Amino acid sequence: MKFLKSFYYAVRGIAEAVKGRNFRIMLCIGALAVLFAGMFCELSRAEWAVLLLTCGVVLSAETVNTGIERLSDKVSREKDALIGKCKDCSAGASLIVSLAAAAVGVKLLWSERAFERAAEFFSEPIRIAAAAGVLALMILFVILPEILKKRKL
Repeated sequence: MKFLKSFYYAVRGIAEAVKGRNFRIMLCIGALAVLFAGMFCELSRAEWAVLLLTCGVVLSAETVNTGIERLSDKVSREKDALIGKCKDCSAGASLIVSLAAAAVGVKLLWSERAFERAAEFFSEPIRIAAAAGVLALMILFVILPEILKKRKL
């Protein structure tokens, strides 16, 4: 029973991280990278492992960053130099991982053949419209919670 409860708490932690705009942005970028790789790239099993692990590390870093921010806010809502440095360090760690992930993504996904396949795929207007719809949904996923949060205040 304790084992199952630990999953419950972990899912609650992920749900808390999803409340953060940066997590949602990173989730969308990761999903787009995986989608692009699946549709247009010919990745080996090892390359897939690297891509998926990289996405997981980025989301994990942002989740830890969110946890540190929430704990820091609980400790003190007042401006505190040491708490500010802790928050800056956790945000910096998330940024480092994100930049490394971008480099991994470029290395794995950037190929002339992949872009040729993508151009061929999107030569049909219905596919462009579908892609625009998916992007619109992702943008809403990122910004809508922020708009709703401001309206509640």
